[in-house]
Amino acid sequence: ALSFFQPQLFGGLRGTAQSGVSPATETAASADDQIFVGGPAGAVYVADSDTGEFTYFACFCIGPIVSIQPLGSDLLVADSFGGLWQLDGVTGVFETGVWTGLQLVDMVVDGDDALVVTNSGELKRVSLDSGFPTETIPTPEPASSVATFDGRTYVGTTLGGVFSSDDNLEWGLTRYMTASIKTLSPRPEGLIIVDSAGQASVFDWLSGPDTGYYVSPDTVDAAYTGNFNLFTQAPGAVDVFAADTLLLVDTWTLPVEASAIFVRPGNVCKADTNRNGVLEAGDFSAWVAAYNRGDFIADQNNDLAVTPADFSAWVSAFNLGCD
Repeated sequence: ALSFFQPQLFGGLRGTAQSGVSPATETAASADDQIFVGGPAGAVYVADSDTGEFTYFACFCIGPIVSIQPLGSDLLVADSFGGLWQLDGVTGVFETGVWTGLQLVDMVVDGDDALVVTNSGELKRVSLDSGFPTETIPTPEPASSVATFDGRTYVGTTLGGVFSSDDNLEWGLTRYMTASIKTLSPRPEGLIIVDSAGQASVFDWLSGPDTGYYVSPDTVDAAYTGNFNLFTQAPGAVDVFAADTLLLVDTWTLPVEASAIFVRPGNVCKADTNRNGVLEAGDFSAWVAAYNRGDFIADQNNDLAVTPADFSAWVSAFNLGCD
């Protein structure tokens, strides 16, 4: 079974005052995350938060899935043959899709576009409406992975470099690893980096990289839930490492071979938007940040949309507190 303890939300904190919020007293909260895994045969599986068992969710079945990303309350799935498929985040029903005409190795949503990495090492901006590539973004070295966090774009390269840029695309070096970068995955406190030699590192946003640790050369993607870092292996397993000690604490067996992983926030106590297990003043800033990014966790009234009405719903939930 999967156990999720004090999950947190992707993204930094923005926002200032608390309007209409009662004086914060820290109260316990809990949350369960949904873990989606895509495989090389095109199928997506999801872990049931109650039983911890992976069950079939959806299938595109035309090529290996290279990335699963949130698109509001929906999911956007990219396959290696260039398809970007939007599906209902609850039912898995196909809604729409576009064809990029590119061979893809990674993808991340960026507003109304997707940033994709091609198998030739190019970083391109693609319209989610047409699938048409609108821009080729120069990178310092051939790209192999892409991620976004708090307004910055991060690329891993085939030469082991990790670089970041702002909107002006002025790239700065984050760090070098020992081999080609396999995947990048943001945590609230740092960027998870894995190279093709099986070395992992977490680059803390404030203090820089840790000393690193070994996961597995079979690792194809990474994510996190609560205080655990998740490393998906191609043969069909997820290694679970404690984020604070960097020790392997569990291995989950998957029903299929794996090629991508995505963790979507679930929340029993909706007001705990910074997902640290307590209700506190920081949850307001976390809600503002989530709202600005269109993150699923900002949907406080459960209408599967992120709208201004969610603020009133968050205030009510915060004032009610959590059991």
